[in-house]
Amino acid sequence: MFRKLVAIFLLGTSILGLTACSQSKIYAGDKKAGVYFTVPNGWQNVSQKQLHDLQATSKSATTQTRLQAVMYESAYSPNHITANDVLSLNAPSSVIAYARVRGLTGDEMNAVSYNWLRDLVFPVTTWINAPVTSSAFELLDDLEVVQSGGRGVETIFKATGSDGISQTIDQTAIVSTDRSAIYVLLIRARTDYYEKNSALISKLAHSFTVKGIQ
Repeated sequence: MFRKLVAIFLLGTSILGLTACSQSKIYAGDKKAGVYFTVPNGWQNVSQKQLHDLQATSKSATTQTRLQAVMYESAYSPNHITANDVLSLNAPSSVIAYARVRGLTGDEMNAVSYNWLRDLVFPVTTWINAPVTSSAFELLDDLEVVQSGGRGVETIFKATGSDGISQTIDQTAIVSTDRSAIYVLLIRARTDYYEKNSALISKLAHSFTVKGIQ
């Protein structure tokens, strides 16, 4: 069911790790890209360089073109993780939070819709409309998100991949007001981990703030 994120989630972004202002949070984001979020203090970070270097090994021209549009990229987890863990859709041992921002092409600007945003990584709308062929999928929530820098959707669902492990995915995808850029926070967790830590994961997801490119 799942393929490598390197091949299907080609949004691109850039990283600036901000110093935590308290003992309980890491304040992450990028001022120029106009995006901010918080993760618990002590979580491990995968840098933009690590993520970029792995994606740069792709021979896809589309991948390389989109990689050049990266403005921000960062991933965090309470466990030690690698770029490969982030860019693979296999179930993580706990939870991975992956934020990206990239510029959109003219064709993408014209194609943007809420369904397009839902389907950035997983074929969510297909699974919703064809439940007989997507028995490993369960939609939990689907909400419109409106912020000062753009608008989009937060979609929460369960999915079981080829590894046979159920994941719960919380994806927030926002297109900028001028439709020039896309902002994504993809949180993936084993479903058992998610259910035990749903309050923490929800707080992380809802800390995702888009102010727009500065």
